[in-house]
Amino acid sequence: MRPTAVLQSLLDDPLHAVPSLQVAVIRAGEIVYAEAFGHRYLDPDDPSKNLPVDNQTRFRVASISKLVVALGAMKLVEQGKLDLEADVSEYLGFPLRNPAFPQAPIRVRHLLSHTSSLRDGSRYAIPSPYTLQDFFHPQGRFFEAGAHFDPAHPPGRYACYANLNTGVLGTLLECVSGRRFDLFMEQEVLHPLGMGGGFNVSRFTPEQIGNLAVLYRKRTGAVWNPRGPWVAQVDDYRMVVPAGPVIQNPELPDDSFITVDLNTYRPGTNATFFSPQGGLRASALELAQVARLFMNQGRVGEVQLLKPHTLEQMLQPQWTFDGTNGDTLEGQAQSWGLGVWRFTNQPGQDCPVQGYPRPWFGHLGDAYGLLSGLLFDLEAGHALVYILGGQGCDPAQHRGLYSAYTRWEEQVLSALYGLLS
Repeated sequence: MRPTAVLQSLLDDPLHAVPSLQVAVIRAGEIVYAEAFGHRYLDPDDPSKNLPVDNQTRFRVASISKLVVALGAMKLVEQGKLDLEADVSEYLGFPLRNPAFPQAPIRVRHLLSHTSSLRDGSRYAIPSPYTLQDFFHPQGRFFEAGAHFDPAHPPGRYACYANLNTGVLGTLLECVSGRRFDLFMEQEVLHPLGMGGGFNVSRFTPEQIGNLAVLYRKRTGAVWNPRGPWVAQVDDYRMVVPAGPVIQNPELPDDSFITVDLNTYRPGTNATFFSPQGGLRASALELAQVARLFMNQGRVGEVQLLKPHTLEQMLQPQWTFDGTNGDTLEGQAQSWGLGVWRFTNQPGQDCPVQGYPRPWFGHLGDAYGLLSGLLFDLEAGHALVYILGGQGCDPAQHRGLYSAYTRWEEQVLSALYGLLS
């Protein structure tokens, strides 16, 4: 079956449907395939008002954002403004130490490799005027009795995936650069890469908002209904540009959202509301530019965005699972670089493409129903990018056949793999 037919069939599966899908394939350094399927908006009352996805549609790509933020951090490292070995407290302006290990500094390198000993707690993003210290100081509104610290493992010893690492890193980038996180990322990383989206939808034009995908699940509360309606999860702006960044309201138990007033925000106090860990809006073709940056040794056209040595540093293992030294996300993550997911291709675990002869680098994403992946092989010059805009059934009931990932991801990647030969 042709890849296009296979990918279209995912939208038509009555029990395991997805509302939208966008993919891109790079073979030997060149984009050879880019397609979009399904709808970026599903009208709950009138299907004739549904809006299709195209190759320019942007999605909230979830944790692939972490890799892109890491590029921004490494640019500051190159400029001598940021030191990977430095205690993050030196930049943040307040002491950030795990109370169980008060003498052990949390270093910038630890944030990028999930070895910081920080944990998410019940939330990892809060609106201004709350500050980052509200997570970490005992008097803070979101201290949660120390839930944001690992009491058993000191920094640098044990890997445990935590979104809060990137929220701290985003705030740190503000402290070092003197610029608001969203503006820094646009100016230093996204625009040079030819990426027109960003972390702040209030800066989008009406046209950009109009081609932003809503993310969906067939779930109401905790109840999945594969034969039921699609329920909007996030980015349902109905063509209206919001007045500021939108984030879940920490004062309410439901999933309601509030808008942050940027006029009163002081950069360097709390960038978590920009969602550095997952809030980048981008298309599959734009994410492919990140892979090409690595393939081209840091060059974008005539511009050297990052040095080859810097990118090589990012790919080097900072942590690899030895059986006891970390949490692998049920087998999905066996090794981390600096902001880079290092796939070791272990069967039944972090093996995203069955039969592929070499390990991949990149990152995956999973949030609000979306599943995304950016995988690249520098030796061959290949890359696979996918964005699924929602889940039509409980992913726990649609697990992969040969990996620790979902069956949807396996089906997409298997179809795209056929284009590499």
